[in-house]
Amino acid sequence: MENKNNQIPQKLRMASFAILATLFMPAFCFSQITKDTTYLNEVVVTASKTLQNKGNVTQKIDVISFRELKSIISGNRNVAEAIQYLPGNAVSVLSRNDANWGTYGGVGPKYSTYMLQGLPIDAFVDPMGIELNAVDRIEVQRGPASVLYSNYLSQDFAGNQCPLSGTVNLVLKEKIDSARTIIGLSGGTYNTINGSIYHQNRFGRLHLITGLSYEKSDYTDYGSQGSWLNMIDHPEYNKGKLFLGLNYFLDKEEKHKLSFFANGTLHTGDAGRPNRGYDHQYKLVNFAYTYKINDNAALNAKVGYRNYDRSWQEDNFSNTSLTLDDRLKLASDNGVVQTIIPADLSFSWKHLKNSTLTAGVDFQTAKYETWGKAVNMDKTTGNDASANQTGIYAQEEFRIADLIIRGGARYNIISYNITQLGGSEPGNKSQSWNCFLWNAGLKYNTKFGLSPFVNVGTSFMTPGLKSIGGTIALSDKDVPGKNGQLPNPDLNPESGLGIDAGFDMRIKESGMFTARVFQTTVNDAIIDNVVSQNPSQTQSINAGKTTSKGFELSLKYKVTEQIEVFANYTALDTKITNKIDTTQDGAQIPFVPANVTNLGFTLNLPYKIKVVNYIHVSGKMYDSSNKYGRSEFNSHETVNMNISKDIQLGKKQTLSCFLNLYNITNNKYLMPWQFQDPGFSFMGGVKVEF
Repeated sequence: MENKNNQIPQKLRMASFAILATLFMPAFCFSQITKDTTYLNEVVVTASKTLQNKGNVTQKIDVISFRELKSIISGNRNVAEAIQYLPGNAVSVLSRNDANWGTYGGVGPKYSTYMLQGLPIDAFVDPMGIELNAVDRIEVQRGPASVLYSNYLSQDFAGNQCPLSGTVNLVLKEKIDSARTIIGLSGGTYNTINGSIYHQNRFGRLHLITGLSYEKSDYTDYGSQGSWLNMIDHPEYNKGKLFLGLNYFLDKEEKHKLSFFANGTLHTGDAGRPNRGYDHQYKLVNFAYTYKINDNAALNAKVGYRNYDRSWQEDNFSNTSLTLDDRLKLASDNGVVQTIIPADLSFSWKHLKNSTLTAGVDFQTAKYETWGKAVNMDKTTGNDASANQTGIYAQEEFRIADLIIRGGARYNIISYNITQLGGSEPGNKSQSWNCFLWNAGLKYNTKFGLSPFVNVGTSFMTPGLKSIGGTIALSDKDVPGKNGQLPNPDLNPESGLGIDAGFDMRIKESGMFTARVFQTTVNDAIIDNVVSQNPSQTQSINAGKTTSKGFELSLKYKVTEQIEVFANYTALDTKITNKIDTTQDGAQIPFVPANVTNLGFTLNLPYKIKVVNYIHVSGKMYDSSNKYGRSEFNSHETVNMNISKDIQLGKKQTLSCFLNLYNITNNKYLMPWQFQDPGFSFMGGVKVEF
């Protein structure tokens, strides 16, 4: 089965690339190189849980600063879109109302975790709900991170998540220098209206950030022609976000610090029919205590609370034997409630001048429940289960002059307790696993700007409750209107191995070139297999073994104070080995494109005008591991541009005008599960800062 994209004329696409190339050419004609170290001396925390120069860690870390975040266009209002221009990522956000099903390191969306201040969050849900105004920077680690950071016991969407191919850490704003307020108002395509307010202040030792935003839209049909989504009207949505962050230093020397952050999201709307409404509420809390024992030792304690409460309606639309009025009537209300509490206690010790030992223990408990209520029927419970995870870890980063040697280990204990699965009492009410993980790395910083590195690490991931129990019964296979995930109680846990090697090379004082090769192998890999397009049904299966090989080339270069450019390319070769099922043996991993290319530039023009342009090109991919029943999705590109101008109103007052242009070439490319990018859209507005 093969789907063909709705292609725009080739000449128009070539013209858009020609325009970009024309804009790029002046950047490489400047001979004056600025003395800047923007890409060389960035401080990161993700690789070792302590602040240090990213040149002093063996892992490859990318940093997206708040300045860059302000210019990145998020067509689907998803934090994941902020990292899609980095090497190794292929973001695939299905719509403004749906999660990202892209790939990290070529092995699917659940093999790279997301974190907030080093505590795990949900890679599918939280990027749709976190307010970026609270974020100072995003740090992205490419390569295994399974020793210092735990799996996330999410049971919704694709199930558990592990940092085999990397992790994404959202680092919040902490120390505030002065009071500032930013009020924004914007509007655009699909009658979208957005308003936001952000405030930061400092009261002695207390540093505060807070804000809220609200967006309302009469969205558009994001289903492909004949899609199971069957929208008969414009889907509408309302999304509100509220956050509060506090950092309080208990002493003048700033040795003791208490931190608090809370983010709440309310997302309501409908999926294009009268009784296809939804009501999603996401709550996220982090609390932390930091104690600097002395100049060389520190203690960090963190605990979090995550609550995901989603509900949605189903109608009778798929029953074509009914009249249209009856097909549009409410059939059932459905929902899932998930509560996860992660905690981490870590100790870091700097010794032998530049070496660092990090050790700690983490814990996680999760509660998962699904429910349904048919019209004129009582509410019933589908799945009711809990899970616990405890981990002990240690990592040493030993430095001898310019040589960095890293090694670490983790021991995990994971247990499930299942009360109800698929609406029935399970045959196996409890299950547990123990696993030992390790990692290692080397890096050498030469005197002439070349820094070769190599890393290796393992991972372990148990099947998710949703993968085992599903969201619909096995008897619902191919039943019209029964959309969801079929159960598979016979799944085995996964084990993984990730290896990467490469080098960083400084270009003068203002640029960085990176080359990296990698291989990720997952044994007994659990993948979501599309078993039906209409109805939309998936099922998790053990695919035997999956292997992803690839290489990345990346360039970031600051030509002058006015011009910055970047370009990167990722090639991926993936393979599923399954001798039991010949329909899968030799197939590519679903949702993984063959190659990804990103290009972009920033122009700081006179009169405080700024132009930022991004191009993202994603190669061919498939939606299933079944070589004979899968859909093929051709390569596609998106061209996005941000244009802004600052107007100084007073000594501390600034008015900023901006225009965001998304998918300029109006490329309505197809995506998995019969979704489609709706094409060109824009947002324009103003921000007042005082």
